Amino acid sequence: MTERLEPWAREDLPERPFTAAEYTHAARGWRYAERVVTGEEPAGEFVILACRRFFRDIDAGKWRFEPHRAERAIRFASLLPNIKGPLAGKPLELLDWQAFIWLNIFAFVDDEGNRRFRQGVVYVPRGNGKTTVAAPLALYMNFIEGEGGAEGYAAAVTRDQARILFDTANAMVQRTAPLRSRFGVEAGANSIYQHRSSSSFRPISSDAKALDGLNVHVAVCDEIGSHKTSEVYDVLLTALGKRSQPFLLSISTATGNTAGIGRQLWGYVARVLRGSVEDDRIFGILYCADPDDDIWDEETWKKANPSWGVAVQPEAIRAIAKQAKESPAREAAFMTRHLNIWTGADDALFSLSAWESLADESLRLEYFEGRKCFAALDVSTKIDLASFILLFPPRKGVQEPWVVFNRSFLPEAAVENGSTSSYREWCHTVSLLVTEGDVTDFDAIESVIRDTRDRFDLRAVAFDPWAATQLAQRMGAEGVNMVEFRATTANFSEPTKELDGFIRSKALAHDGDPVLKWCIGNVVGHFDARGNVYPKKERPENKIDAAIALIMALGNALFEEVDKTHVLLNRRGPLVL
Repeated sequence: MTERLEPWAREDLPERPFTAAEYTHAARGWRYAERVVTGEEPAGEFVILACRRFFRDIDAGKWRFEPHRAERAIRFASLLPNIKGPLAGKPLELLDWQAFIWLNIFAFVDDEGNRRFRQGVVYVPRGNGKTTVAAPLALYMNFIEGEGGAEGYAAAVTRDQARILFDTANAMVQRTAPLRSRFGVEAGANSIYQHRSSSSFRPISSDAKALDGLNVHVAVCDEIGSHKTSEVYDVLLTALGKRSQPFLLSISTATGNTAGIGRQLWGYVARVLRGSVEDDRIFGILYCADPDDDIWDEETWKKANPSWGVAVQPEAIRAIAKQAKESPAREAAFMTRHLNIWTGADDALFSLSAWESLADESLRLEYFEGRKCFAALDVSTKIDLASFILLFPPRKGVQEPWVVFNRSFLPEAAVENGSTSSYREWCHTVSLLVTEGDVTDFDAIESVIRDTRDRFDLRAVAFDPWAATQLAQRMGAEGVNMVEFRATTANFSEPTKELDGFIRSKALAHDGDPVLKWCIGNVVGHFDARGNVYPKKERPENKIDAAIALIMALGNALFEEVDKTHVLLNRRGPLVL
């Protein structure tokens, strides 16, 4: 549950230290923050916290606040043209929320007059104008601030993606004669440059080896949510140390890559905004729906999209939402692209919003001592995640859901090598056991299976013989009913469909385990001509082990629950074990 942030009273706000007549553009950013914290402007938790942080920093006085610096920068932006859309060719005017971002980045300085913030992180749904924030900012910092030999970069996963931002900035230069004549900024095919200061701005992609030795003054890491590794971000970040006021701006929309550097950076900014981490050198704002919001409510859409009614057209979002209700894949895409919610995969097989609604954090495994239990083990690789699922069916005559718990295992080498950025965060949870070494610790798994056998009425443990035959033999010798569950479409199709039905009908409950949620969100479906479905992962780094184990456990449980008639509850067809 998201803690409700009560609006601030206007009398609790600091007095604006400048007049609107004096600083027109900066005043719009200030008024935006006022509307957000007083509840006049629809905003999510992280936007409210970012605006509150702004006012607290004003009151604290730790950093000098010089609004004329932001005013000058925003006025520069207004001299540039819009490049795309219905306003193409007309002068660029930052929207209020964009002016607020620029006000933060440029107005706070240290005692020497250098910018306070060395990093900026802006997450906003698609179509709200990320490039409008980034391209003019990069041009101003690189060519107007007077930094000698400034190096600026538009960075992304691919060169084509990097060129989106670069080409926008390039077109702005080409169409702004004063920028070329007065400041000597020229636009080339692969570089924007200024001879008199020996400064340049170029696009670069994710070949991290080619990035060594950079001396970054300003860099924009575009669509960082899509970066599979942290290499580009890390190289740019470490290249900031040679300048007096370098700046790295990371901009993105949420994606299905919930384990990459983009999601990790989001989490760090969230902790900064909530006050659990102190970092005065990073500015962050995250536009998104809150966890308790109804994703189909138009008020939620307004909250997540600050350019609502301007760059974001309500009718278009309504039409997209209507289609999204019809399939989990479209729902996942709607949530990531238009509500900025991390979902796991754009082609998700299961509805993540429905899964999240099943969470009951009061559930404890010890409450189920002695209860009938079905389990399953998935060890898809012996050098990364392995998962053991415990599934408890409803008791006879009791109206209650099926309940699932996850216990996952991870070699410490997988945490250290950063194969999945979120592993470091999750290793502190109850459900994830990090073991020594660089391969799966089967002794630890066997210990958990024995504990399950001793504490519960364990009917069976499903396993895939491809990776766990020897473990199954050892456990079988100790009296555990180990049942082969081969990774075939015939075995997986029906329990996968059943799990989807359980999720949507709220026939299942879980304790909110983040690892299991991640795996559920990563599952995509491969359908054959007969309508059978096989659960898969979209990318190697998007693990699905816990979800696969849940499907196996459910298949085994339903097989027994219908007295071995080989027919599942929905009568769609036989389950072949």
